[in-house]
Amino acid sequence: MKRLAHFFALVGLLLTAANASAAVREDKKETGEAILVLDGSGSMWGQIDGKAKITIAKDVLSDLLNDLPESRRLGLMAYGHRRKGDCSDIEEMAAVGADRRAIAEAVGKISPKGKTPMADSIKQAAEKLKYTEKKATVILISDGIETCAPDPCGVATALEQSGVDFTAHVVGFDISGENDEAQLRCIAENTGGKYVSASSAGELAQALKETVSAEPEKITVTKVRLRATELEGGLVIEKGLSWSVMDKTGAQVYTSENKGMVDIDIPPGAYDVEVTRPSDGLKGILEDIKISENTWKTVTIALTFPVEATVRSDAEGMAGTNVKIDWSGPKRQGDYISIAEKDADPQTYDSYQYVAQGNPAELRLPVEPGEYVIRYMLGRPIRNLAETAITVTPATATLMAKEEAIAGEEIDVEFTGPPAGSGDWVTVVPPEAEDKAYKNYAYSRQGSPAKIRMPLEPGDYELRFVQNNKKVLARRPIRVLEALATLKGPETAIAGEEVKVEFTGPKPASGDWITVTAPDAPAKKYNSYYYTRQGSPATVRMPLEPGEYELRFVQGNDKVIARQPITITQAAATLTAKDEAVTGETLSIQFTGPKAAASDWITVTKPDDPAKTYTDYQYAKGGSPANIRMPLEPGEYELRFVQGGEKILARKPVKVTQAVATLDGPATAPAGKVIDVAFSGPPFGSGDYIAIARPGDEAKKYESYVYTKLGSPAKLRIPKEPGSYELRFIQGNQKILARAPIEVLPGE
Repeated sequence: MKRLAHFFALVGLLLTAANASAAVREDKKETGEAILVLDGSGSMWGQIDGKAKITIAKDVLSDLLNDLPESRRLGLMAYGHRRKGDCSDIEEMAAVGADRRAIAEAVGKISPKGKTPMADSIKQAAEKLKYTEKKATVILISDGIETCAPDPCGVATALEQSGVDFTAHVVGFDISGENDEAQLRCIAENTGGKYVSASSAGELAQALKETVSAEPEKITVTKVRLRATELEGGLVIEKGLSWSVMDKTGAQVYTSENKGMVDIDIPPGAYDVEVTRPSDGLKGILEDIKISENTWKTVTIALTFPVEATVRSDAEGMAGTNVKIDWSGPKRQGDYISIAEKDADPQTYDSYQYVAQGNPAELRLPVEPGEYVIRYMLGRPIRNLAETAITVTPATATLMAKEEAIAGEEIDVEFTGPPAGSGDWVTVVPPEAEDKAYKNYAYSRQGSPAKIRMPLEPGDYELRFVQNNKKVLARRPIRVLEALATLKGPETAIAGEEVKVEFTGPKPASGDWITVTAPDAPAKKYNSYYYTRQGSPATVRMPLEPGEYELRFVQGNDKVIARQPITITQAAATLTAKDEAVTGETLSIQFTGPKAAASDWITVTKPDDPAKTYTDYQYAKGGSPANIRMPLEPGEYELRFVQGGEKILARKPVKVTQAVATLDGPATAPAGKVIDVAFSGPPFGSGDYIAIARPGDEAKKYESYVYTKLGSPAKLRIPKEPGSYELRFIQGNQKILARAPIEVLPGE
């Protein structure tokens, strides 16, 4: 929602821009007027983050209208909101200057239904603003492409050419198609307006900062933008153009070479504008362009040239199958091959593929049989360059399966049908479900038979072959019977104990398990569990807390089909060990407890550490006694029997005192020699060793070492580099218990 708030904040920005030039013309006392044109076509029911786009538009526009200054004179038009399939469904819902509350109420009444007549809406809004007499600004908010007029960009360009100062700002709302965005962008660019996409929150924020916060430019001379496009409404030519502007006496007022789009300042008047592209000799001219004082004006000249294409394919094909299409054409950016109903508007299609994806194109035929056309469409401007007819013949399918099945059972469904395509599947649903509905399904491309799991609730259902996610080609009724199961486990068990549970039930499938949980827990709730596909009996670990529980047979991760109560009693454990030990000592701990299971262990920790904390540990299943190494730091500690990695069954305090060690070695030694170092210390454990290191080095760093478990004296090799060193007794690979200096002399 945050990015959409930015999106509609842009509308306020565009209204501010519409008033910028009028605000500085103090002599004319103009207030600036604009009409907001809102898309009310059926596609506005599409959702973003679970909320309909029209609902989002209403909410944010309501806030925007409350915040706009009263000096902003705004009107509202909408299209496609009253009737389906009607290109004349355009309504002025609030006249320019209407009360903000009235505009908000009008927005609230919009209920998307129909088509997208953008071009005629923009034209009607321009006429309401008297665009041939004064500055006129239209702000279009749309989520899709024109579905009525052939060339909305051309209409907008004509309004710009014949108007005094006409501008159309366009906000693309959740636009995904490349050609859809190109069409909207063209409307804005050809009238000197802004195009902003709702998906670019960062760009919107930057635009707000630069435009709203900055002082508006004071227009003291007429500003004209000269642009040329390849074809009417096509791509803007960015370089290689020669421009010439002449007044009505024939005098040149501006010339340039090797340019693209240019901005110039010229006095008001009538002019002829000519552009040529020397590279190919293309030329265009517009005559008698009227320029009013203190305005922005965009002059767009289309350079025309022949564009031809061909398309070839089979004369007929089965519904929902793929067809290969050979094509030739200009292969311009955005060009595409489409399939549409015969006589359909060129901009509509059932499926399409950009020509950039290769030749031949491969498209999926519609699922409804009938007469269709395959087209080569120029992407910008959108134009039908070539087409060929194709007859789509009906697709058929069959289904074979047993008439009854057990709830949750996975059955084989044999089928025949058209060549498998994306979105073709076999499924099982209630008979009244819509065509697109599915529960468990298998794609037809996986081959026959399809393996389909039956619903968990008994009743009458229907097997279906669904083509392209939209049309049911075959149906077959099936009755689903109640699934039955039994459980046989102990009536009582010790907390944390693993028990055996015998069971019977339907043929095992994914998501079927045996578990133990609270009697009132939802079906999907479990503690320990065991998949039924592993066979009876199940091994299930009991909860760690005593109380009343329930063994369950859960089917499909969703339905309990058998239950048995079980009482869990408290588990008990004991620990026996001496009361004191030295740091790093390995202590022998005798223990008793419940039958050992995974995550039951003996450990030593600080008395206030959480149950899941451990230092050295041994799993209880390893048997008593457990041999646990004491921490390397002295202090008060606690031996523990921990059950299931989280519950402490037994504790015993232990005091850990500092271990003491001694070293007896020579004060000097030649480099590279092996010396004897006598030592004494605590019981030797893993990571205890005698080492030689630089005096400032950390405990884990050494030049050479010998494990203490090899006995005293340690035979230690002296470094090859002469200098001051230190003999060390290292405990647990991290703590220095004793040190003795040694000077390494140059070798002999």
